Amino acid sequence: MARIRHLAIVSENRERLVEFYTKAFGMKRIESTGPAIYLTDGYINLALIQKRPHNKEGLYHFGFVVDDIEALKPLCKELGAASDVENRPFQAETRVHDPDGNGVDVSLRGWPVE
Repeated sequence: MARIRHLAIVSENRERLVEFYTKAFGMKRIESTGPAIYLTDGYINLALIQKRPHNKEGLYHFGFVVDDIEALKPLCKELGAASDVENRPFQAETRVHDPDGNGVDVSLRGWPVE
């Protein structure tokens, strides 16, 4: 069974979001690979991504931990995914876009929680 494991938010001011989510909701900052700032509540992780000219602020994508990426590929295509399930260079996850174009990362393993 797939489980939602992370949400990614694009922001012009990531430190403002760090303060908000750590103080309002008790999330903790964790170390991970990549340029984002990562927070966790112990189960779901937030990746706070610096805004760049090609993306808009707000929810950028979310990610699932799945049992079998290869089995997911034909199923996503059959269900009308807007893209193929593709590997992403230099990234831990594979990405597909749902029928509305929302980015969905898929991975065989979750992120560390602390």
